[in-house]
Amino acid sequence: MKKLISTTILFSALAFSSCNKYLDVTPQAQTTKDQIFSTEKGFRDALTGAYIQMKSNNTYGGSLMWGNIEFMARNWDVVSANNVALNSLANANYTDAVVRSWLDNTYADLYKVVASVNSILERIDAQKGMFTGNNYSLIKGEALALRAFNHFDVLRMYGPMPDNPGQGPLLPYVREVTHEVITPVGYAEFAQHILSDLDAAEALMKDTDPIRTYSLAELNPPTNINTPPVVADNFYMYRQIRLNYYAVLALKARVYMYLSTTDPANKVNAAKYAQMVVDARDHSGLPIFRLGRESDRVSGDYLMSSEHIAALSVYNLDAIASGTFGELGSLARSDFNVQDGFYFLNNLFPVAERTSDVRWKEMWVYRVNNPSYVMYRKFNQRASNPVLQVPLLRLSEMYLILTECAAGKEDAEAAYGAYCNEKGIPFPTGFNASGWEADRRNKIIREYVRELYAEGQTFFTYKRLNVNTLPASWTAAYYTGTAARYVVPKPDREINYHNN
Repeated sequence: MKKLISTTILFSALAFSSCNKYLDVTPQAQTTKDQIFSTEKGFRDALTGAYIQMKSNNTYGGSLMWGNIEFMARNWDVVSANNVALNSLANANYTDAVVRSWLDNTYADLYKVVASVNSILERIDAQKGMFTGNNYSLIKGEALALRAFNHFDVLRMYGPMPDNPGQGPLLPYVREVTHEVITPVGYAEFAQHILSDLDAAEALMKDTDPIRTYSLAELNPPTNINTPPVVADNFYMYRQIRLNYYAVLALKARVYMYLSTTDPANKVNAAKYAQMVVDARDHSGLPIFRLGRESDRVSGDYLMSSEHIAALSVYNLDAIASGTFGELGSLARSDFNVQDGFYFLNNLFPVAERTSDVRWKEMWVYRVNNPSYVMYRKFNQRASNPVLQVPLLRLSEMYLILTECAAGKEDAEAAYGAYCNEKGIPFPTGFNASGWEADRRNKIIREYVRELYAEGQTFFTYKRLNVNTLPASWTAAYYTGTAARYVVPKPDREINYHNN
């Protein structure tokens, strides 16, 4: 494998070649890492740093949440015809120079998170004895889960069509901190590495994660400042915005669902882990997570935070919502009242459902200065008790997985019906008696779009299901899915997997 040599180190070696003492000098980066990982707090800080990295504009703070990947799924309109790069992106022209730079930066930033957690994982076992309580298991478990999470989105975005992945080497699964180019592995091996990391994370956190002992209300600081939190160590708080034990189960359900495209037998595991999350109860017997409902919408919790299984904390989310989706925001959707044969919101949310569907009511409103477009309010914040987090995994996805994995019509209707009851979706007669599986598929596709709009999942859903055109009721001409659209080219130049 080709070694990538730092020009700084090379220059130092040449400059002091007459003196052997330079060989005894400890590299600054190594010294810094040794210092960081000499205490439990250092490991905690490094893990927090990895979560912060995930909020990069190139990944879950933009491009992989509500930005580029939503243009790739045609969820946003390109408002300006002069915006060549966005038009190229929306039309899957990935050879455009600007588009390539966007996609390459996303690839690189996903692997930067991987490098950060690998720095933790390469040292934590040797330092196991210094950890207090369950912190060794929690930190290692979350690090493994983060490594799997970021690798999985590398696979979903830059990997092959899951229904025909081929046998050859595709992508590197990086499990060490190194300057060397990592040899790519094939689809099956890459997927197995993801599952192995998740299996290990599940085992580490099953009996140690506070979310298995306390309710979320107990783990989150109380609104009354005179009431002390149940847990004194703030490292244990807000487990629903970390890759906690149940987030690992939910991610396993998502991964197995993706892999079921190649092997339908994986649906058994997808349903198993999704059901474990749905069935999760706290010590008082109450569900740990629940589906968002009308009362949440009325209270101003448009993000339906009760169903967040994992999320990222974003302190300025209200400002982002205003600048991104607001009156003058860069992301917009065309007027849903215009019946022009395209896939607009009038097709996504049929008129008959608008009076009850909580994903519709007050979520989409006209712009005042440009009423040809509407604004999306999911990320808007209420003044009291704002929800400053963006979801990575939702309970609603677990219900959709259970619906899709059900072998029979009755079981599928039971899972989907429970979901519809909370979301305000009319479902009085079940799936169509003739061709119910096709009806289920169309409804599943539509729900992934409606439920996870601006959360980066539409493109991955279309790719997993190899959606060529949208259902006829959405007007298929608006969107054309092909392998050329779904298989995003990875960078021409290999990246450095070292983390200083």
